Amino acid sequence: MTISREFGSGGREIGKLLAERFGFHYYDSELIRLAAEKSGFSPEYVEQTDLPMVDQLLQKNLL
Repeated sequence: MTISREFGSGGREIGKLLAERFGFHYYDSELIRLAAEKSGFSPEYVEQTDLPMVDQLLQKNLL
């Protein structure tokens, strides 16, 4: 599940509550760090770039 949010919207708290309620893992900035680690790119680059390769790495390692 992905929750898009804007600053001050409470999206992080809502995401954590939903993850707890439905038994999902909650990832936030940890996801950026994991993608950077697995891809060899910097966290800043991963955060600013929509890379299909990074999406594939995340799917492979998180599912």
